[in-house]
Amino acid sequence: MKTLRMRTLLVIAVVLSGCQKAPPTTPDGTFRVFTEALKKQDAKTAFSMLTQKSRSAIEAQSKALAEASKGTVKDEPALLAFRTPSQASPVVSITVSQSDDAKAVLEVKTCRVTLDASGACPAGADVQERVTMMKEAQRWAVELPELVTP
Repeated sequence: MKTLRMRTLLVIAVVLSGCQKAPPTTPDGTFRVFTEALKKQDAKTAFSMLTQKSRSAIEAQSKALAEASKGTVKDEPALLAFRTPSQASPVVSITVSQSDDAKAVLEVKTCRVTLDASGACPAGADVQERVTMMKEAQRWAVELPELVTP
Protein backbone atom coordinates (compact mmCIF):
# COMPACT_ATOMS: atom_id res chain seq x y z
CA MET A 1 0.00 0.00 0.00
CA LYS A 2 2.85 2.36 0.86
CA THR A 3 4.48 1.67 -2.53
CA LEU A 4 1.24 2.52 -4.34
CA ARG A 5 0.96 5.81 -2.47
CA MET A 6 4.56 6.70 -3.31
CA ARG A 7 3.98 5.86 -6.99
CA THR A 8 0.85 8.00 -7.02
CA LEU A 9 2.71 10.94 -5.48
CA LEU A 10 5.54 10.51 -7.99
CA VAL A 11 3.10 10.50 -10.93
CA ILE A 12 1.39 13.64 -9.59
CA ALA A 13 4.76 15.37 -9.18
CA VAL A 14 5.79 14.49 -12.73
CA VAL A 15 2.47 15.67 -14.17
CA LEU A 16 2.59 18.94 -12.24
CA SER A 17 6.17 19.64 -13.26
CA GLY A 18 5.16 19.13 -16.89
CA CYS A 19 2.40 21.73 -16.48
CA GLN A 20 4.82 24.52 -15.64
CA LYS A 21 5.40 26.99 -18.42
CA ALA A 22 8.82 27.04 -20.00
CA PRO A 23 10.65 30.32 -19.44
CA PRO A 24 10.33 32.75 -22.35
CA THR A 25 13.11 32.66 -24.93
CA THR A 26 12.60 36.09 -26.47
CA PRO A 27 13.33 39.52 -25.00
CA ASP A 28 9.75 40.73 -25.46
CA GLY A 29 8.33 37.49 -24.01
CA THR A 30 10.61 37.87 -20.99
CA PHE A 31 9.51 41.46 -20.49
CA ARG A 32 5.85 40.40 -20.63
CA VAL A 33 6.48 37.83 -17.87
CA PHE A 34 8.34 40.52 -15.90
CA THR A 35 5.40 42.93 -16.14
CA GLU A 36 2.99 40.14 -15.13
CA ALA A 37 5.11 39.52 -12.02
CA LEU A 38 4.93 43.24 -11.23
CA LYS A 39 1.18 43.24 -11.76
CA LYS A 40 0.85 40.33 -9.33
CA GLN A 41 3.24 42.11 -6.93
CA ASP A 42 5.56 39.09 -7.09
CA ALA A 43 8.76 40.87 -6.10
CA LYS A 44 10.81 37.68 -5.91
CA THR A 45 10.06 36.69 -9.52
CA ALA A 46 10.51 40.23 -10.85
CA PHE A 47 13.83 40.57 -9.02
CA SER A 48 15.06 37.26 -10.44
CA MET A 49 14.39 38.56 -13.96
CA LEU A 50 16.80 41.49 -13.61
CA THR A 51 20.33 41.52 -15.00
CA GLN A 52 23.12 40.56 -12.63
CA LYS A 53 24.33 44.20 -12.62
CA SER A 54 20.88 45.44 -11.64
CA ARG A 55 20.46 42.80 -8.92
CA SER A 56 23.95 43.52 -7.53
CA ALA A 57 23.25 47.26 -7.33
CA ILE A 58 19.94 46.68 -5.53
CA GLU A 59 21.55 44.13 -3.19
CA ALA A 60 24.24 46.67 -2.26
CA GLN A 61 21.61 49.35 -1.58
CA SER A 62 19.55 46.93 0.49
CA LYS A 63 22.56 45.84 2.54
CA ALA A 64 23.62 49.45 3.17
CA LEU A 65 20.09 50.39 4.21
CA ALA A 66 19.85 47.43 6.59
CA GLU A 67 23.25 48.22 8.12
CA ALA A 68 22.45 51.94 8.50
CA SER A 69 19.18 51.09 10.24
CA LYS A 70 21.00 48.78 12.67
CA GLY A 71 18.59 45.95 11.91
CA THR A 72 15.36 47.96 11.90
CA VAL A 73 15.08 47.50 8.14
CA LYS A 74 15.62 43.98 6.85
CA ASP A 75 18.04 43.26 4.03
CA GLU A 76 15.45 42.25 1.40
CA PRO A 77 16.59 43.43 -2.06
CA ALA A 78 13.53 42.17 -3.96
CA LEU A 79 11.16 44.05 -1.69
CA LEU A 80 13.33 47.17 -1.80
CA ALA A 81 13.15 47.13 -5.61
CA PHE A 82 9.52 46.22 -6.16
CA ARG A 83 7.52 47.03 -3.06
CA THR A 84 5.16 49.65 -4.32
CA PRO A 85 1.61 50.48 -3.31
CA SER A 86 0.58 51.26 -6.89
CA GLN A 87 -0.10 48.78 -9.65
CA ALA A 88 2.23 48.52 -12.64
CA SER A 89 1.04 50.52 -15.63
CA PRO A 90 -0.81 48.38 -18.16
CA VAL A 91 1.34 47.43 -21.15
CA VAL A 92 -0.26 48.39 -24.44
CA SER A 93 2.46 47.11 -26.79
CA ILE A 94 6.03 45.81 -26.88
CA THR A 95 8.17 46.06 -30.00
CA VAL A 96 11.73 44.83 -30.39
CA SER A 97 13.52 47.76 -32.06
CA GLN A 98 17.09 46.36 -31.92
CA SER A 99 18.35 42.90 -31.15
CA ASP A 100 21.44 40.74 -31.38
CA ASP A 101 22.64 37.69 -29.46
CA ALA A 102 23.55 39.67 -26.34
CA LYS A 103 21.31 42.74 -26.16
CA ALA A 104 17.87 43.87 -27.23
CA VAL A 105 16.12 47.22 -27.04
CA LEU A 106 12.36 47.21 -26.61
CA GLU A 107 9.94 50.04 -27.32
CA VAL A 108 7.31 49.60 -24.63
CA LYS A 109 4.07 51.54 -24.67
CA THR A 110 2.23 51.70 -21.34
CA CYS A 111 -0.93 53.45 -20.26
CA ARG A 112 -0.98 55.93 -17.35
CA VAL A 113 -4.61 55.11 -16.62
CA THR A 114 -6.70 51.96 -16.52
CA LEU A 115 -7.45 50.52 -19.95
CA ASP A 116 -11.02 51.04 -21.15
CA ALA A 117 -13.56 48.20 -21.43
CA SER A 118 -12.22 47.21 -24.86
CA GLY A 119 -8.65 46.98 -23.52
CA ALA A 120 -7.51 50.17 -25.24
CA CYS A 121 -5.62 53.08 -23.74
CA PRO A 122 -7.52 56.39 -23.92
CA ALA A 123 -6.03 58.94 -26.31
CA GLY A 124 -3.12 60.86 -24.83
CA ALA A 125 -2.70 58.51 -21.85
CA ASP A 126 -0.01 56.32 -23.38
CA VAL A 127 3.70 56.58 -22.60
CA GLN A 128 6.51 55.26 -24.79
CA GLU A 129 9.64 53.94 -23.01
CA ARG A 130 12.83 52.15 -24.02
CA VAL A 131 13.80 49.03 -22.13
CA THR A 132 17.15 47.30 -22.45
CA MET A 133 17.27 43.53 -22.19
CA MET A 134 20.55 41.64 -21.81
CA LYS A 135 21.20 37.96 -22.52
CA GLU A 136 22.80 36.35 -19.48
CA ALA A 137 23.31 32.65 -18.84
CA GLN A 138 21.13 31.67 -21.81
CA ARG A 139 18.18 33.83 -20.68
CA TRP A 140 16.98 37.36 -21.28
CA ALA A 141 17.04 39.74 -18.31
CA VAL A 142 15.71 43.27 -17.70
CA GLU A 143 18.32 45.95 -17.14
CA LEU A 144 17.47 48.89 -14.90
CA PRO A 145 19.62 51.63 -16.45
CA GLU A 146 19.56 53.99 -13.48
CA LEU A 147 21.30 51.26 -11.45
CA VAL A 148 23.99 50.13 -13.89
CA THR A 149 25.18 53.28 -15.62
CA PRO A 150 28.01 55.23 -13.96
